[in-house]
Amino acid sequence: MAASAKPAALTAALARAAVDSVGDAILLVSAGGAVLHLNPPAEELFGRSREQSVGQPVRMLPGAESLGAVAERARRSQETQASYLPSPADRSLVISVEASPLFDGSSCVGSVLVLRPPRGGERTLDFEALAAGLAHEIKNPLAGLQGSAELLAREAEGSARDYAQVIAREARRVDGLVRELLDLARPAALHIAPVDIHQVLGDVRVLARGVPAAEGVTIVERFDPSLPHVSGDDEKLTQVILNLVRNALDALAGRPNPQLVIETAVATQRVRTASGRTRPLARVSVKDNGPGIHEAMLSRLFTPFATSKPNGTGLGLAISRRIIDAHGGRIEVRNRSGGGCEASLYLPLDLGGPAGPDLA
Repeated sequence: MAASAKPAALTAALARAAVDSVGDAILLVSAGGAVLHLNPPAEELFGRSREQSVGQPVRMLPGAESLGAVAERARRSQETQASYLPSPADRSLVISVEASPLFDGSSCVGSVLVLRPPRGGERTLDFEALAAGLAHEIKNPLAGLQGSAELLAREAEGSARDYAQVIAREARRVDGLVRELLDLARPAALHIAPVDIHQVLGDVRVLARGVPAAEGVTIVERFDPSLPHVSGDDEKLTQVILNLVRNALDALAGRPNPQLVIETAVATQRVRTASGRTRPLARVSVKDNGPGIHEAMLSRLFTPFATSKPNGTGLGLAISRRIIDAHGGRIEVRNRSGGGCEASLYLPLDLGGPAGPDLA
């Protein structure tokens, strides 16, 4: 019996035809953030032809301002990322976006984005889209209110001046909340580079000394001097670690012998990428000897507006997790067995490439 013929290799033309045959909108994005290909449903979704779009930055597609960040997150983490964004065709609709790394052999050369609108025209409510829209609507009238109150406070006298100052102060507080909502609603836009995490921690310590709750607190540093640079955005990492330190300082208020420990090390855990390789992580921990966190609150820590602080918004940790997720890392908070709390960040080490060496 004659041997069966060996199947022909998949050609580039056939691979493109396969992508074009899929009913969902598919967008291929290069490592540099440029459009490589749109299939016909994606052309319809964005209202742009393939010829108009290929080679252009993905952010230039109508309504695609956030897609570049989602694509970059998938490429850097080399793991599938899911998100929900307003539809480019109808901003009142929310579409699901599934971004996966695009491999050419062992090299990650970009991302594949699959965009799916609600089936049957059903309108869905998404917190992130709602938060972004609400924050934008509040921002302009709030600025007018704040400016008018500050002007009135300068010109008024007596109790009217006091009332105007209260209005201006509360308007500033609401403005801070609106900014946090915007930070939560939009994907973290990162400027990734090798980062000396100890330099970041030095900056955080200087900033933390200006926090009133830091008075009288002993800050101990336990750094691993051999720790390589991490792959990250130094400004965003400063924001996250400063938030963790402030939370610890708040927990130490009124405690006897308050102590805050900042510790770095190479993590014992590894993260496995989509290529099957493992990538080493750095661990950055912030520990305190405060009262710890109530067990019922631990499971809700990263939920927006969940907070045990009298004047807290519950957005700080939710934003922090979004930033760390965008780095391809993770954040954990737990109670320590000896009392107090420990918050730990796990960040990819920078080892000369997006995936690091093959450690598997």
